[in-house]
Amino acid sequence: MTEPGGPPAALVTAGWIWLRHQQATDALDNFRWRTDPEIARFDGGPPMELAFSDFVARFEYDLRFPTTERRAFAIETAEGGHIGTVMYYGADYAGQVAELGITIGPGNARERGAGTAATVLFLRHTWSTLPLRRVVLHTLTWNVRAQAAFRRAGFGEVATVERNGQLYLRMEARREWWLLWDMEGRFERVLAGPKPFANETAQPGLTPA
Repeated sequence: MTEPGGPPAALVTAGWIWLRHQQATDALDNFRWRTDPEIARFDGGPPMELAFSDFVARFEYDLRFPTTERRAFAIETAEGGHIGTVMYYGADYAGQVAELGITIGPGNARERGAGTAATVLFLRHTWSTLPLRRVVLHTLTWNVRAQAAFRRAGFGEVATVERNGQLYLRMEARREWWLLWDMEGRFERVLAGPKPFANETAQPGLTPA
C-alpha cells in the first residue's frame, strides 16, 4: 500500500511521516520508551519492569508469530527517523471494533503533530485492510493535549470510564464518517508537515498541523 514517492518500506505515508512494519532493530527504542517514567505516566501506569533480554525475546516472538488480535507498526519521520509506535489490539472482528494505542518516544518529536498525523495514517491503513467499523481509544481525562490531537485525527468523545482508580475519556472513530471527512480533505492540514521546533521559523511546506 505504499503511496507513489513514499519510502520503500512504508505501508502508508504522507511524505514527511510514514508507517511501516516493525522489525527486530526497533526493539531497543521500544524498550527505552516502555521503561520511561514520563511516557508511562501518560498511559496511567508504572514503567515496564522487564530485563532487556526478556523484552527482546518477547518482541522478536511477536514479530515471528503475529496474531490477528493485535498488530504494531513503527512510526518514522524524514527528519527524526524512528520516533514511535502505533498499534491496534483487542480486535473483535465479530463486533468490528479494535482499540488504538500510540507512543511518541523522543521528547523533541512530541507536540509537533506527529502523533496526530500517524493516527490519521493508521486509520487510513486500518479501514482499507481490516473489517472494522469502529476504532476506540482511552486517554486520561487530564491529558487535554492528547484529546485535542485525537479530535484533529477524527475521534470524538463517547464516555468517561474508570480504570484502576483513574478516569479515562473514551473516544472513537467510525469508519463511514471518517472516510467521508477524509474525502472532504479534513485531514490534509494535519498531514501537510510537522510543526516547527520552538526556535524555528515556519517554512514553506511545513504548515503546522
